[in-house]
This record gives sequence, C-alpha cells and structure tokens, in this order.
Amino acid sequence: MLNTFEHEMPVHQGRRSRGTKGQIVSLLRYSPMSVLDLARHTGIAGSTVRRHLDVLIRDGIVLQEPVRVSVGRPKFLFSLTENGTQHFPRNYAGLVTRIVSQILLLSPDQTSDLEDQTLSSEVYDRTLRQLIIDYKHRITGDTMLERAEQVAQFMYLEGIDYQVRYTVETDADHERVEMYGLGMVARYEDGQVGRSCQLLSELLDARVTLAEEDHQVGTQILTYLIEK
Repeated sequence: MLNTFEHEMPVHQGRRSRGTKGQIVSLLRYSPMSVLDLARHTGIAGSTVRRHLDVLIRDGIVLQEPVRVSVGRPKFLFSLTENGTQHFPRNYAGLVTRIVSQILLLSPDQTSDLEDQTLSSEVYDRTLRQLIIDYKHRITGDTMLERAEQVAQFMYLEGIDYQVRYTVETDADHERVEMYGLGMVARYEDGQVGRSCQLLSELLDARVTLAEEDHQVGTQILTYLIEK
C-alpha cells in the first residue's frame, strides 16, 4: 500500500511536487528521527508531521520505536522499514563514470609523484569542476529557491542527494534558502565538506556555508545555508 506517497516521488524534486510525505521519507533514509527533528528539518508543524507519520506507519513504510527517557513523556524515533527502503534505488552510475573518466585522463607523469590521498583530492577536484561546467549553465531559475530546486534535481541524477527546505527569507536585497545534503558524512579531514559547499556555491552563484550545529564528524544530514 504505497499509493500514499509514491506519486510524489522522485525524492529529488521540490516540495511542491514531492509533498510532505516525500520529504519525511527522504530524511528517514539516513537517520532515525523524532517528530521534533522532522519538524525542524522540513519547516512543517509537528502536529502535521505526526499525521503524515501515522499514514506512513499504517502503510508499512515507517516504523515507530520507543526510546527510554528518565523523566517526562515517552519519546519515539521513526525510521524506514525494509519495505520503505526498497523505494530508493541509488543512482551512482553517473558519478562513478565521472570519477573513472577523470582517473583515465590523468597521465603517468601527473600521477607518479602523487601520494594516494593527494591523488584522491586531484580526482575529486577534477570531478567537481566537470560537474560545475556541465550544469552551471542549466541553473536558470529566477529566484534562489527555484535554482536550489534545479540543483537538487540535477545532482540527484548524478547520485548526490540534496533536499531544499522551504523556509525562505527574502526581501528586495536578500534571499536565504536552506538545503540538506542527505547521507553526506562530515569528513573535514579530507576537505569533502568544503568541496560540497564549493559545488553549491558555484552552481547557485551564492554564498554557501555549513550550519554550525553540523560541525561534527559523522553527521549524516548536513545543512547548507545559501544566501545571495
């Protein structure tokens, strides 16, 4: 019984086409969350999140599990069931092909003096530059929100998951949008977080920073603050 949200897929599209259930399920792919967590990440009221969770639980997509707390009301975490995870095929083929292509383009002279980590960095940087070249001219939205949705859609095709949060602050001179990098482990020691910020910044032509609360190794959902 997946008809409650499957019409709202694919998960890479904006909230207006994907729907609230699609947002919730996307976030639960990578980490169990409470109603409060989901409300914070989606910008949707907790009571509304809870109603959607009830439908997803009923249809066997989401599992609710109690968590022990010392005082107060019991706390529950929500995660995807095995049935729920089957509806998220990963599309890594495009990204793998890009990486392999960049490796093949390196000459023996370019690789002979590079250590493994330096070589990995060179391949990452080349892949990032090619992604920017291939997609930057295709980001044509009139607003930052529209451009963020386009980036999320194109990067999904490459096997990179971003999700747009719809809490936009805008006036005549200022736009602010939040995007999430889903399933992206915070690996500051090898510069991956910095590269992701650079990729978004170049594609969106905007200032991109990582939310302070995500500055810890092992974070699975990174919050990017995008400002024009």
